[in-house]
Amino acid sequence: MAEPTSQALPGDAELLAALERAVDEVFSSMVFAFEALAEHRSPVATLEKIGVRASFDREAVVEFRGAISGQVVFRCTADGAHDIARGLLMLDDSTALAVEEVNDALKECANMVTGHVKTNVLDPLGKFDLSIPFMKDVGAQVPGPACGALVYRLQQGLVSVELWRRDVPLHS
Repeated sequence: MAEPTSQALPGDAELLAALERAVDEVFSSMVFAFEALAEHRSPVATLEKIGVRASFDREAVVEFRGAISGQVVFRCTADGAHDIARGLLMLDDSTALAVEEVNDALKECANMVTGHVKTNVLDPLGKFDLSIPFMKDVGAQVPGPACGALVYRLQQGLVSVELWRRDVPLHS
């Protein structure tokens, strides 16, 4: 159970701004070549609005639980997932990667970004727990409404980093 807090819970805009700072920090140290394309409440609408046709192939998730609960979700194209994995593992473009290596890198990236949001925005509000990062079927239902999505073009692919929230804690 979350500890009571006297501070107001952050709104969607504050959570999304914290997510953007976290992604910028993590990507700057491991992805190197990335460009923010758009910010919007719906990732599909964002891609259509900016004229990008893409199919997300991989989805890594970290849940957070406390006074508010939800998920940080990384949806990647196949090329984007490989870009992230190669950056995290410090490999060049010619290195072949196993599916498990790519999935592990995506989970670690999602974990680092969620940890940054937890430390900088959520922890001052009380006790928050993070789940172990996991892979999810692309497009599976998420709990609660979307706070927003940040879409990035990587060297060879795309990633949508999304924040979904629920003001009632998720069941353990």
